[in-house]
Amino acid sequence: MAEDINVRELFFDILDLVKFELKFYKYKESPLFERIVKTRLFQMKLQKLKDFISNYFEIMYQDKDSPINQAALQAQLDNIARLTNYYNDLSNFYKDSTKNLITKDKVLSLIEYSHMETLFLIFTNILDWEHYKSSLLFPTDKEKEKMLKEFLNKLASSEIKEIEDVDELEQDIENFIEKIEA
Repeated sequence: MAEDINVRELFFDILDLVKFELKFYKYKESPLFERIVKTRLFQMKLQKLKDFISNYFEIMYQDKDSPINQAALQAQLDNIARLTNYYNDLSNFYKDSTKNLITKDKVLSLIEYSHMETLFLIFTNILDWEHYKSSLLFPTDKEKEKMLKEFLNKLASSEIKEIEDVDELEQDIENFIEKIEA
């Protein structure tokens, strides 16, 4: 399932969500912000973000025997627990119980009803996992995993600060994919 992902489409989806995040923060202080949030385009982008996160959690929950999936799930649930103050992260009291306390149903409803900033933090944590750990999107295709890590490396570069920087990366994406595949 995860292996069927088109790398190019995945890159464009991630770029689109990153641009959405940058726009969100850019226009947050605008007096028109309340109107922007209610537009259909904004709501579609928000739904796309929720879908991306939900699909990623589906991948994590899929393979209960995979130590990588379980480690990813534990890391993501710990992140959600911190973000939502589900438990006092300093106590370590609930550490072993995160999976029991935050069930799959709770995670999915949390994704559906979370504030946008929380969703962006979950999204960023997922990208960090894909960047630094074993990929859940491409568990057996090492070539695609390498491409994804290089792409995320470019995206995480200190040069990306504005929407225009992401646009430039988007324009270069075809060359980037061809270069890595060569």
